[in-house]
Amino acid sequence: MREIRPSDIPKLEGCAVFRSEGTAGPAAHRGTDIDAATRGILQANLAPLGKLPPEDIEAAQWGAEKLRELGGLHHVETREEFLAMAVPWLSVIGTADAVCRAGRWVADIKTGAQRDYSGQLAAYALACMNDAFCEEWTAHVVYVDQRQVRSYRFTRDEAEEKVRTTIERATSGEAEPTPCDYCSWCAHRPTCRALVRQSTEALALVASPGASLEGILQRILASPEELSAFAANWKTAERFIAEPALEALKARLSAGEDIPGWRTTTTTGREYVEAPAILAAAKDVSKETLVFAMGGKMTGKAYRAFCADSGISPDESAVLTGAPITTLRQTKNKN
Repeated sequence: MREIRPSDIPKLEGCAVFRSEGTAGPAAHRGTDIDAATRGILQANLAPLGKLPPEDIEAAQWGAEKLRELGGLHHVETREEFLAMAVPWLSVIGTADAVCRAGRWVADIKTGAQRDYSGQLAAYALACMNDAFCEEWTAHVVYVDQRQVRSYRFTRDEAEEKVRTTIERATSGEAEPTPCDYCSWCAHRPTCRALVRQSTEALALVASPGASLEGILQRILASPEELSAFAANWKTAERFIAEPALEALKARLSAGEDIPGWRTTTTTGREYVEAPAILAAAKDVSKETLVFAMGGKMTGKAYRAFCADSGISPDESAVLTGAPITTLRQTKNKN
C-alpha cells in the first residue's frame, strides 16, 4: 500500500504519480529550522533561534507574532506532541505547525516561494473537524518570507472532497505523470516518460533537418496550441537537460578537461566595504550625504523594518511602487 502524507497532497495535485526523493535539501532544512524557531518563540523556548541567521530569526519572529494575532485571546498550541493530524484515507499521521482549537483554526508555516498548499491544509482541517466533532474549520498558510497569510475556510464536505479526489487519483492504476512545479523533487524524474517526451519533442523540433530558424519560429507561432506545447516542452528540456549539461561543461572545463569550442573565464570579485569603515568615513558628513552615497534608496520591506527598529511609524505615502513585472506561469490543464 502506498504511504501518503498530508504534505504530499500538493505534489499529488500537480502530478498523481509524484514520489519524494526522500532527501531533504538546504531549503527544506531551512524551513524545518524556521518552523521550530517560530513554534519555540510561542512556547517561550528561544533555544531554536540560536542557530539561525538574522534574516531567518526575523522571519520566525514575524511568524510567531502573526500566529499570536490570529489566536487573539485564545491559546495557540505549537507543541509538536499535540499537533498530530489523523487524516481519513491517509496511512501516515501528519503534523501541523499550530492549532487554535478555541478559534477553530489550524496553521502551517511555509518558507520559500508561495505555492498552493490548500490540499494539505484541507487534510489538516478535516482531521481537526473529526477531533472537534464540528462541520467547519479555518486553515492558514503563514508565508514567513513574504510576510503574508493565505486563509481557507473548509466545510467537512469540501475538505473530504478535496482530499479524497487527490488520493483516488494518486492510487489509481491509470495514474499518469504530469510535469509540474514539483518535478525537481520527484524520485521518478530521471526516467519520467512525460519529461522525456517533452524534452525529446522540443529538441527534435529545433533540430529538424533542412529547417530554417524562421521556419521553426513560424511553426511554433502557428497556433496557441503549438506555442503552448513548445513553451512547456522547451522549459522542461532547459530545466532538466540544458542547465545540468551547462553546469557539467563548466565543471569539467574548470577541472582542466579540453572541450572544443569552450573555455572558462574568471572575473575579479566586486570590492566592498563593511560597516566599521563606512562609519569612520561618515563621521563628519551629514545624514543626507551618507544616504545618497549609499544609493539613496531601500526596499519598502527594508524601510519598514528600519522604522520598526528605530521605534518610529513608517511614512506609507513615501513607499513607491515600480513598474509591474510580467512573468510566465504555467497553469494546470483543466481538461
